[in-house]
Amino acid sequence: MLLSYFRKIDAYSGIRIFALAFMALALTGIDADFEWDRLLLATALGAAWLFLSWTVMRDHWVVRGTLFRYLIFVMLAVYWSGEYYLTDFLFIGLVFELNWHLIELHRRKSNTIYVLHSGTLTAIAGLWSPDEVVGIIAPAVVLTWLVSGALKIRTLIQWSLAFVIPTAVLYGLGKVELGLIRYAGSSAPVSWWILPLVLAVFALFEWFQSYRKANQMNKSRAVVAGFWLVIGAIAALLGAVSGGVLFFLGLSFHLTNGLRYLKNERLANLLVVGLTIFILSSYFNLIPW
Repeated sequence: MLLSYFRKIDAYSGIRIFALAFMALALTGIDADFEWDRLLLATALGAAWLFLSWTVMRDHWVVRGTLFRYLIFVMLAVYWSGEYYLTDFLFIGLVFELNWHLIELHRRKSNTIYVLHSGTLTAIAGLWSPDEVVGIIAPAVVLTWLVSGALKIRTLIQWSLAFVIPTAVLYGLGKVELGLIRYAGSSAPVSWWILPLVLAVFALFEWFQSYRKANQMNKSRAVVAGFWLVIGAIAALLGAVSGGVLFFLGLSFHLTNGLRYLKNERLANLLVVGLTIFILSSYFNLIPW
């Protein structure tokens, strides 16, 4: 069945992940309105995702020896690209995940380099999202430091310096806007939120169920992903693209745990197949909303 191909890591796991990502990229490229320059950029960002998540960030993506998160992430990326640019999803998501990785490294062993890299990386995100980096992305990263338990006064000062200096330079060049996000409302239709919110309810239920079974590290990750899920949904409803990315990243983590803890494998396969059919039907506008 479908999930059996992603349940265990073996010699062919990398090939499966590459094939899955390639099929998703080819699918989004079928759309006649898709811009070729964005397709090429999505290819480069997708390659970076595969390399970094399979190497540097592997502990976040290979959850308890399963590759479920890759499968869910790709499915949600296809669903997301039906309304927004896939490149936004990939780039902003990479910023958040790399920050999470640096935060965990610092939590295990304090090192100023991790803090400085996190602040600078967040500032660089302003080149992609100049109107959201100060109002959404930077506060979300700082709160992730706080939720993970790695934030101290000295850490906050170091992170602020690493963020403010590059941001000031980008602002001087006219590349960043310093205003807070204004309420504009999500540009996606209300019907588009039905699937994500249904999945979010399932993910939150799984969060409460699995939290008590996890060790200290996994509990910390569950809290961070749960925070991303809630704060991302709020920001997305306010009209922030980065909020939607944060929401889907948190959702992918908790749905992965949900599949892993689901004892009935046949039911799990049916759920994933049904979700895939729904996403493809929605992407090609086969469902009348």
